[in-house]
Amino acid sequence: MNIKAAKLLKGILAFAATLLILYGVRILWQNYSITMPLNKELMSINGIQSVVVDKPTKVHEPINIAISLSSVSNFPKTYTKINEKVVQALKGKAYEIDINGNETEELENLYSDISLYVEKSLIDGSFPSLVEKSQELAETVDSVANISIDDKYIYIHIAKGDNALYKLVSRQSEGR
Repeated sequence: MNIKAAKLLKGILAFAATLLILYGVRILWQNYSITMPLNKELMSINGIQSVVVDKPTKVHEPINIAISLSSVSNFPKTYTKINEKVVQALKGKAYEIDINGNETEELENLYSDISLYVEKSLIDGSFPSLVEKSQELAETVDSVANISIDDKYIYIHIAKGDNALYKLVSRQSEGR
């Protein structure tokens, strides 16, 4: 009986050690093959202040990439570069990109006002009036609102002084 218990204990310890080694190798692989190269590539883009890659806890969850931007002159072009680098680095893995600027409460309130026109333009396609109304609202608080639209997104860049807010609104109907 004592010999069986010793063998069982050795088997359990060997199994636990194997799991720890495999988990450690997985963490190293993620850091050296995904996170570090992705950070390096993204930091090479002008206007990016920081990149934080949150690895998912479950296999099928998307990788969350939080990017802080300083003032960029062309938000759609910068986002396109970011997205291209992420696609190259992740090679088909699911991901989400979260863009942040140095928002203030005033810019958040202005975006809240503009978002009503964004929703309206998504429903009825009145994109020229979205751009016009956004610029009018921004002028009332001495800000600048740049709205760009392509076939996938509405890019919203609101700036006042050294502060900037960046929002990306999908034009795809997600539950609309």
